[in-house]
Amino acid sequence: MAALKSLKAGFTGRPAESDLKTRAQDAARYVRDEAAVVAGTAREHPAALSSTLLVVATLAFVAGFVMGGTSAAPARSQRFWSW
Repeated sequence: MAALKSLKAGFTGRPAESDLKTRAQDAARYVRDEAAVVAGTAREHPAALSSTLLVVATLAFVAGFVMGGTSAAPARSQRFWSW
């Protein structure tokens, strides 16, 4: 009968648990590196960063305003307090 460890091994013969751990570590390293690049770019170009944040905030406000304005008020019979 085959050993339990060999049954859980993938095509390469390594156990699946170590492969998952390696991928998670690689993903964490990639996110850390990308965050460092973004932070460095923000330090080098503060005006571009503030302009970008202002545009994103304005677009978010406009989207919320439009979505809030398109929602209809509930019918009088559906309100909790019917006056």
